[in-house]
Amino acid sequence: TSYTLLRLDFESYGALPWAGLVLDEAQYVKNHHSKAHACARKVAAPFKVAITGTPMENNLMELWSLLSITAPGLFPNPERFKEYYARPIEKGGNTELLGQLRRRIRPLIMRRTKEQVAADLPEKQEQVLEVELHPRHRKVYQTHLQRERQKVLGLLEDVNHNRFTILR
Repeated sequence: TSYTLLRLDFESYGALPWAGLVLDEAQYVKNHHSKAHACARKVAAPFKVAITGTPMENNLMELWSLLSITAPGLFPNPERFKEYYARPIEKGGNTELLGQLRRRIRPLIMRRTKEQVAADLPEKQEQVLEVELHPRHRKVYQTHLQRERQKVLGLLEDVNHNRFTILR
């Protein structure tokens, strides 16, 4: 099922007997404040596996979120995990604590690089569809494009400071 249906119809899904739960594209449940995360966590299944192609590099709380589903009890309290691991590692660069965390989670995580999985991937498929805009729409599009282009060009003087605004 989709994460949206799991969330919207959780009463029905929660009532089913599950042999296991495989969360593909698990980045959809990496926010522990989201309803989708709460629903995935509540599913009563003898085992849960989270699969994601998105690296968990944004913050360690995303790692906690996935582990709270797949290995409940390993790090029972999100606030304690944040205080003990996340803040010292992310803000203070505590490499010793990072090593400790990696050792604790190593048996639970399989991480493969792009080079390792490339042979398993199908050939890239691309479909290009060109859409001609109506002249009125083209004019509106060009107006917005020029306005955004000027805004970005004005931000290039300090790329490091404006990086996220430029990318957005």
